[in-house]
Amino acid sequence: MSSMPDRIETQITREAWVKPIGIVLHVHVVGTVAVGSMAAVRKSKELVAIQELMRGLGVAEDKIRVDSLTFAAGERWFSGSSVEIDLEIRDLPPQSVPEALAGLSALKGVSLRSMRREYGALTAERDELLRAAVAESMRQAKLIADAAGLTLRSVHSLSQQWSEPGEPDEPHYGGARSMRAKLAASVEDMKGYQLVENHEGKLALTVRMELRVGEFEQAPR
Repeated sequence: MSSMPDRIETQITREAWVKPIGIVLHVHVVGTVAVGSMAAVRKSKELVAIQELMRGLGVAEDKIRVDSLTFAAGERWFSGSSVEIDLEIRDLPPQSVPEALAGLSALKGVSLRSMRREYGALTAERDELLRAAVAESMRQAKLIADAAGLTLRSVHSLSQQWSEPGEPDEPHYGGARSMRAKLAASVEDMKGYQLVENHEGKLALTVRMELRVGEFEQAPR
């Protein structure tokens, strides 16, 4: 009765720095609206100023989304209502972040809540990492087999584990701000926002392979 062939196991990690396709801003606005409708909210002077600023940076109006709308206690949708608005601004070019932050900081009633990177599918970068990791796995397995006097037969198993750019263990914009807050007397005393000029993130892949090996060459069929 034949036994299962022995196996060689390899584990390879490959990493690459990748560039984001855009930056997402989360902005908090405190202002007033003249008429009780969403159209009126979008025409408030604060939102109009943000739209004009972003238009100059190449961000279309449909990339500015109202996430939430809150009126002051006891007020309704009527002329002069005070309102708080949370906005999401997408597809800001990374190179335009300094200008965007400077423009937002100059607007009354506007504050930046957070920023994050968007990387897209990264198909080409993923394919390149996968090719490199598998090639290195095969190279190391062959090296081990040759040194041990064994013959590689076939791949028994292969698994992939991806680490995405911008995951919690990576430095990010919000973390930089919170670290500064610890040094200040209080969060309320903080002014501005720490700018991260290097917007790249790390994409990593770990490939684990098991390859069957045999002691002798396969007999010709």
